[in-house]
Amino acid sequence: MTHRLIFLAALGLSGCLATEANAQFDTYTYVTDRRFTDPTDLLGWQFRPNELEIPDERKSSLSPGDYRFGITQNNLFVEGPDIAGVYSINNINPTEYGYMLLLMNARNPTLQGHLKVVLNDRRQADAVIFKRSPREKEMVFWLPLLSERDYRAEAEWFTDRRELFLPATDSLWGTEIRPFLLLDGLEGKQQRLTVDDSTYFRFSREIAYTIKDKKKRKKGEVSLVDSLGLTAEDLLADSTLREEAGVTVEERIADFLRFKTRLIYDDGGTKWVEEEHEVREVTERSDRKSGEADDKYEWEIELKNGERLGLYLDFQRHVSALVRGNQRYLMRGY
Repeated sequence: MTHRLIFLAALGLSGCLATEANAQFDTYTYVTDRRFTDPTDLLGWQFRPNELEIPDERKSSLSPGDYRFGITQNNLFVEGPDIAGVYSINNINPTEYGYMLLLMNARNPTLQGHLKVVLNDRRQADAVIFKRSPREKEMVFWLPLLSERDYRAEAEWFTDRRELFLPATDSLWGTEIRPFLLLDGLEGKQQRLTVDDSTYFRFSREIAYTIKDKKKRKKGEVSLVDSLGLTAEDLLADSTLREEAGVTVEERIADFLRFKTRLIYDDGGTKWVEEEHEVREVTERSDRKSGEADDKYEWEIELKNGERLGLYLDFQRHVSALVRGNQRYLMRGY
């Protein structure tokens, strides 16, 4: 059962890059941010390198956001000195080093070049190599590695793909899922979440007890329960005490999903979102034909308001992804 979003939306320059133009988005993208196992994984992603190298000429460090490469279904959007523009993607070809995007400048068809995405053995991007036309040299843009401190902080916060084991639907309660990557199918973008975003899906089960006196008593009269000095804990723990006190105990189980994230708008404004929904039912489905690299189990989480979410687990029942509407949240290392 392979659940992959293929983004068909062709974003304009403002949709793909202007969102990133404010200071809150002027950060690098890191080697460990994303694994690219299929050409469609590139769609909606943006590379922001920290180093530029022109072989046999020069090598220089870059500030966050100096150069950006945003990939959509049809176009490559480039920002940076001397090479900024919109380039039509004629094809994306898998190669021995990763992928090659064959390009043509949308305003100047004589500029036909390529973008190479160079992957390591974990299918992570080490660099992107850009060439505008056959007459120009290749420009190698290196992507940075996370510092050890940041790597440890992220390891503590985010849920890794092979980390959270859920043997049965009942094991969902009391767990918290903290995704690493957001794929927005409506806007055709991928967003790398940060620790500061504090995005989580928290599932909890709450049990409420109501103690009812079987005997009708007049107003103002002290009940037998009060006169015996019994606590609610006493009554819940001992059925004999409940019988002596003449009471019944009603139990109500309620399951909840609590969701939190931070929205960041194109103008740089932010908004914290916190939601709570009661869960009506969790239903499991499985795909017997799925392989070890696929998501074998799907848990449909139906909320009381009618909304349905999909939680996906691998063949060993580790959480790998969560889908809510057009948004797909991936665990770290997906």
